Amino acid sequence: MTLARNYGKSAAPANGRKYSMGLKALVIGMGVLIVIGVAVVAVTVVNRSLAPAADSDTRWQLPEGARIEDWRVAGDDLVVRLEEDGAVLFWTFDRRSGQRLGEVRLESGSKP
Repeated sequence: MTLARNYGKSAAPANGRKYSMGLKALVIGMGVLIVIGVAVVAVTVVNRSLAPAADSDTRWQLPEGARIEDWRVAGDDLVVRLEEDGAVLFWTFDRRSGQRLGEVRLESGSKP
């Protein structure tokens, strides 16, 4: 009895194709993840470079006779409540840059 030897040929050529297609899908998927990761890093770097410096020293002069009554942090804003000659003022600042965003003045006797 003689045994036929199969030198150099795959016993199951269909399995080889499955592995090849799986490997191709894996490589493509990893490539897509790399591209997405690089895009996220680039967007993060750009956003942080455009943001104002957090350690800037900003000073504001209070109006004559005004005093700070209260302050609150609201998100990225700092709201300061002042009282000046019977009026109430609310100053809003950007916490990161120190830039003054606006003022609301409430005076007694004013109508809505």
